[in-house]
Amino acid sequence: MSKMLLFSVIFANAVITLYAMPAKESNATGDELSSRILYGEYADISEYPYYAYIKGACGAAIISDRWLVTAAHCIQPMRERQLNQVWVGGNTVQTSQLYTIDFMVAHPRYNKIMIINDIALLHLAQPLAFSNTVQPLELPRMEYELNAVHKFAGHGQDEYGNPTEHLMSMKARTLGVEECLSNIPKTQCYIYHQLYYVNKVSICVQRIGNRFGTCHGDSGGPLVRGNTLVGVLSHGPDTCSRSLVDFFTNVAPFVGWIKEITGVGY
Repeated sequence: MSKMLLFSVIFANAVITLYAMPAKESNATGDELSSRILYGEYADISEYPYYAYIKGACGAAIISDRWLVTAAHCIQPMRERQLNQVWVGGNTVQTSQLYTIDFMVAHPRYNKIMIINDIALLHLAQPLAFSNTVQPLELPRMEYELNAVHKFAGHGQDEYGNPTEHLMSMKARTLGVEECLSNIPKTQCYIYHQLYYVNKVSICVQRIGNRFGTCHGDSGGPLVRGNTLVGVLSHGPDTCSRSLVDFFTNVAPFVGWIKEITGVGY
């Protein structure tokens, strides 16, 4: 274990990353690569009006009437498969409104090998019509809190490997490095390196109830506390039911970049 972590630190020195303030500890306690919500709960879009769905690919978060935030690793398959449409405002595709994405911007320091800086922006050809089921999230003004309960929703595959037609949700708690490590099976040493970035540009979470969480199709979806976009689902284990933790891109270190590209928040 120590050798693996040492290797991660040495390797990390060759990778340019962004750093944020250390995560704070919260008093709140709790009673998921492309990723699904296994055994999730049915969600009502009115509780997740910021959620956007790229059918057959990823989720995204609305941050303004023209901009969405998603994971950078979602961009390449979207371009390869010519996926440039997004659905908002409904529990299903049939009840959602369709919009067109006219261009995409992946973070310039996204590293697909180390899976860091996994964040991207999507621009809509036409502005969203806001309503009680279509609303933007706020960008974080401070670092996320450890041991705090957050919510997540997505249209990823279900526990049987089938696409989820209805929006599903779960609650998850943010973990520190040691607790995150204790929930990763030893057979998954290939994701140990990610622990180096926890509390910096990545967030480790565990679903409330100690159950499996996300899987294929949930990537890019927003981790939210209150009305703030805290994280963007980046990756988990290669098999969805093999780990009790998932890694999100920590949005706080990227707020300056988001504002520079989108103008949101100025």
